[in-house]
Amino acid sequence: MRIDCTQCEMYESEHCEDCLVTAVLHPPAGPVDIDEDMDPPLQELAGAGLIPVLKFRPRRIASAKPENETPAAPQNGLNREAN
Repeated sequence: MRIDCTQCEMYESEHCEDCLVTAVLHPPAGPVDIDEDMDPPLQELAGAGLIPVLKFRPRRIASAKPENETPAAPQNGLNREAN
């Protein structure tokens, strides 16, 4: 999965500071590729509270969706909040 923080709805917000990508890469200088093989171990670490979860949410294009539509669903298991 390719993540470009500048294209995230939460970019430069308080949520950005508690995101996996920012926590690990302080924030990255450009787009980041997270290999699918890393998904299960990252889920386990986030589930144990050892790292933050991935909070990436792609920015919505204003003309593409009605205002009353809900935000995009998480893109993969890394977006699950730890209990």
